[in-house]
Amino acid sequence: MDEPAAPIDEPALEAIRDLAQTHSLVNRIQTEQTGSTLSLLIVDLDRDRYPDQVADVRLEIQWYRNDDYNFHYVEHQSSNRVWQCRWDRHPNSHTTRAHFHPPPDASAADAVADQPPDRHPSALFTRTMANARDRISDLWETVE
Repeated sequence: MDEPAAPIDEPALEAIRDLAQTHSLVNRIQTEQTGSTLSLLIVDLDRDRYPDQVADVRLEIQWYRNDDYNFHYVEHQSSNRVWQCRWDRHPNSHTTRAHFHPPPDASAADAVADQPPDRHPSALFTRTMANARDRISDLWETVE
């Protein structure tokens, strides 16, 4: 991933963290700091909502002062397979500034344009969690 041109937007990450704390799919929220600045949210989703094939699932979130962002959904499956996708907005050479890296491997080569109607941090968190719910439903449909 190319580097965003702006510094981390700590108040935006704090707002997302506060929203995540009340979401029914969220099990735990971890944070990482760069110096004294909150720089990354790691949102562990409730593994009990998923079929047994999913061993661990998390959402890693970064937000920048120029409204660039990175929402990285990562599932570790019991077969040691990783299923992931990513919603990004940042300068890049592979597609539009706002784009989606589809599963199963979130490859940069497969990125497609993604223009969300609202780029507010809480709107993008809500949209991403709706996508997580859809993923859970899809997984349960494949369970025999």
